[in-house]
Amino acid sequence: MRLFTPPDDPQAQRPDPEFTTVCDGPLLLPDRRIAVGDVEQQTRFVHGVGDRGQFNVRVPVITPGPDANAIDIVIAGPS
Repeated sequence: MRLFTPPDDPQAQRPDPEFTTVCDGPLLLPDRRIAVGDVEQQTRFVHGVGDRGQFNVRVPVITPGPDANAIDIVIAGPS
């Protein structure tokens, strides 16, 4: 799992353009944290994203469905 915010640097690493977007829309983060975990609840990633509020979030994955083993999360905001 990789987390991205819109970079100021044009040379910054970007999400993989070959991945398929499975979610794209607003997400309310009232405590400024985003948490991502697997269905079996064996792995969990929690990250603070700055200020609290509503963010635009896009989630591309390498393979949609239960075999998705690579995930990019793109966060822009808050709005």
